[in-house]
Amino acid sequence: MTSAVGRRARRRHCRDGRRNPGTCNYGPERDGHIPELDSKSLTSSELLLRYIPDAMVVKAFNNIFFKHLLSLARPAGAADRSYLPIAGDSAPAKAAVTEFIESIGYGVVDAGPLADGWRQATGTPVWGTPYGPFSNEKGRPVDADAIRAALATATR
Repeated sequence: MTSAVGRRARRRHCRDGRRNPGTCNYGPERDGHIPELDSKSLTSSELLLRYIPDAMVVKAFNNIFFKHLLSLARPAGAADRSYLPIAGDSAPAKAAVTEFIESIGYGVVDAGPLADGWRQATGTPVWGTPYGPFSNEKGRPVDADAIRAALATATR
């Protein structure tokens, strides 16, 4: 999943408690099979923490198509503002990531601890689908209740 060079770079970047949005999704066809992820004993973000144990990882941005991310941003208070889920174990890290997400035009739904990040992984109800098909580059706005409902219906 990661090269030795990538692990060293991430370790340098993540020293001193830096907050790090974890945007990855596991794909065995791309990443090769990873036993801990195949058995679902860890999430991809929890595995990432094994390589950068001092980091404060917050799973974010992994559930939305990049073109939808560009087109669905709205100002705070807009009736059609879209929401993104985040998952993490550190309240300060979640607050920092929330502040950033809000600054680029999205609201945030807290999906719980990093161990629950699987609820927003590839193939779950909140992954991609709420924002519309990839073929529709503009996407459709998704409110906080729809994100919460999609997270709640995820099964492992």
